[in-house]
Amino acid sequence: MTRKMTRRGALVAGTALLAGCLEGGESTTVKLPDGAVANAPIPGDPATYEYETMGSGDAPLTATYVANWKCPHCADFSSGFLGTLVEEYVQPGDLAIQLRALAYTNNGPWMGEDAPRAAEAGLAVWHTDPEAYWAYHEHVMENQGDPGETWATTDRLVGFAEDVGVSDVDAVRTAIEDGTYNDAVRETATAVSQMGVTSTPTLVIDGQVVSALDESAVRSTLDDTLSNS
Repeated sequence: MTRKMTRRGALVAGTALLAGCLEGGESTTVKLPDGAVANAPIPGDPATYEYETMGSGDAPLTATYVANWKCPHCADFSSGFLGTLVEEYVQPGDLAIQLRALAYTNNGPWMGEDAPRAAEAGLAVWHTDPEAYWAYHEHVMENQGDPGETWATTDRLVGFAEDVGVSDVDAVRTAIEDGTYNDAVRETATAVSQMGVTSTPTLVIDGQVVSALDESAVRSTLDDTLSNS
C-alpha cells in the first residue's frame, strides 16, 4: 500500500509528466486513470491468484469478467458501469471480480494477432505489481487503438506499464517476449467456452452468463445471487 501511495504522490490531478521532450522541445503529458476501477481493492494475497482479481478474498461471491483488450465495448464497460459495480459491490466486500481475457477462439487469435499479446501483458503486470494492475487495465482500455489494427505491440504495452508506474517494467517486457503467460491465456479460451461465453464484455455470475452491457440484468443477477448466498 505504501508503494501505491508513493507512486500516486508523483501525480497531479491524475496526470503524470513524461521525462524528456518531444521533437521541437515540447513536453507532453499522459492523463492517468484515477477512478473507482483504477483504485479497486485487491485481495490481501494477490500472488495466490493466477488471474487478475479485484475485491476481498472473503467476498461471498466471485464473478468472472470476460473481456478482450481490443474490444471497444469492453472499454466502454470499463470506463462506465464497471466503476459502479466497484463502488456498490466490490468496495463494500460483497463481490470479487476475476478478469479472464478471451484472446483465442477455435479459429486462432480473436480480434487480431496482437490480442493474445495484450492478454499476456495484463497477466505479466498482475504478477509483477498487482497493486498497479487495475490502473494499468484502465489506462490500456482508455488508450485502445483501432480494433482492426495491430496496435498492441510489446513496446506500447510496456509503455502503458511505465505510465502507471509498474515497479518492474523489464519483467513485464521479458514475460511478454518469452510467452510466459501464453498457456494461461489459451486456458482462458477453453474455460470461458465451457462457461457458454460467446462475446465480450460478459459477466459470469454464479454460472449465469450475463452481458456486462445489460446493467439491469447484471444488478438483478448479483442481487438475487447475494440474497441467496
